[in-house]
Amino acid sequence: MNLKTMFGIGLVSVGAAFAQEASESTAPSMSEQQLQQQEEQAAASESLTAPVPFVAPEIPKDSKRTPFNAILHGKSYNRNSNMAAANNTDLLLKYPNLFANRKFFYIEPTNKLGIVSLGSFFTAFDISKATHDDSQLGRLTLGYAVPGFGFYVRAGLGRDRVSNDAGVVSTTYGGDDWAAAIAKSFLGMNVAADVDWLTTKKQTHSDPDKGVETEDRFDSLTVNLSLTNAPTAKNFTWTLGARFVSFNNETEVDGDVEKANDPASFWDLSPYIRGGLSVLENENARILIGGAAIVSYRNYDDPVDQYAITAVLQPSMLGEVFVGEEKNFMFYGEVGYDWVAFQYLKNNDSDTSRMMDVMNSVNASVGFRYQYKDFLAVELGLGEKLFTGLGNYFQADGTFIDFSAMVRF
Repeated sequence: MNLKTMFGIGLVSVGAAFAQEASESTAPSMSEQQLQQQEEQAAASESLTAPVPFVAPEIPKDSKRTPFNAILHGKSYNRNSNMAAANNTDLLLKYPNLFANRKFFYIEPTNKLGIVSLGSFFTAFDISKATHDDSQLGRLTLGYAVPGFGFYVRAGLGRDRVSNDAGVVSTTYGGDDWAAAIAKSFLGMNVAADVDWLTTKKQTHSDPDKGVETEDRFDSLTVNLSLTNAPTAKNFTWTLGARFVSFNNETEVDGDVEKANDPASFWDLSPYIRGGLSVLENENARILIGGAAIVSYRNYDDPVDQYAITAVLQPSMLGEVFVGEEKNFMFYGEVGYDWVAFQYLKNNDSDTSRMMDVMNSVNASVGFRYQYKDFLAVELGLGEKLFTGLGNYFQADGTFIDFSAMVRF
């Protein structure tokens, strides 16, 4: 049994233990505004480990809740992660405690994603994409949430093992993925942690009875920690976090790395802060300003003797407007870019250093939402590469279209 399989079994075991201790919620269907009140009440807990009983909550007098935040969106909304914007499905998967008492079915054909939330237990079907080849695998997420606490485990499997008289050859396909996330509310905030172990491209381990043993290591391990004041924020919402990445891209021969592949293996530590606030707002429209600051230290593994220090700024703007007396139509748009404000790269092998400052990777998108009563909503988003030139609206390298539908219960 290899290390990755043991890691996956451990994740499932931990999730099962939590599920056995928790009781299934029988709360009736709640509106998005009631769910926001629930999150504020759950976040008032002063303990990080104590369970949070649900009682009828009241909105604090200084809490800022608007009709715009009383909406659960799909992926086409808030691509730049403005912390003052309304919740979307990506945020729920980042903070799984937000699934508590939400009952809905969500489908997104363009990104091959489906989510079902039963108010406590939830599941998601999607695809796991290898980052360094074209491999794709199906992926399953299983989770559980109660007010103030939630977790999930996720797996996308792609393995093959052949043994005969000559030895053993094991193959792991690109996209093989094991992941887990946990989130808890306390002191008016949400704290979350997640881990993801992904095979970045097809790798092979050959262990013959005679001859040399070769083993590919094409994977990445990512660990995220974050803390946000979103449950009880007034106008300014912030998130503090840190991400650790261990990236392997090498082949070992009898336990030794013969040469570095491109890109070389590395480990990376990146603390960050994100924020957002409303700068213009009335009952029908609002403008949000947001941004992120990320500092990264990256150290490359032997035999490469190199390191990099990078500071990235990500400013963004988001506007949204209700249309119609019943406010069942909404238009939204956003724009942002990545600014590499500073990067210092030192290569001790060639005794060279490099400094740079680059504004690049501009992105822009627009979206439309229609909601019928309180149980059906559809969203369509267009953006980024779609407007790079005439005639490429439906070409594979230019299309950027998201379509989703949600049914609430």
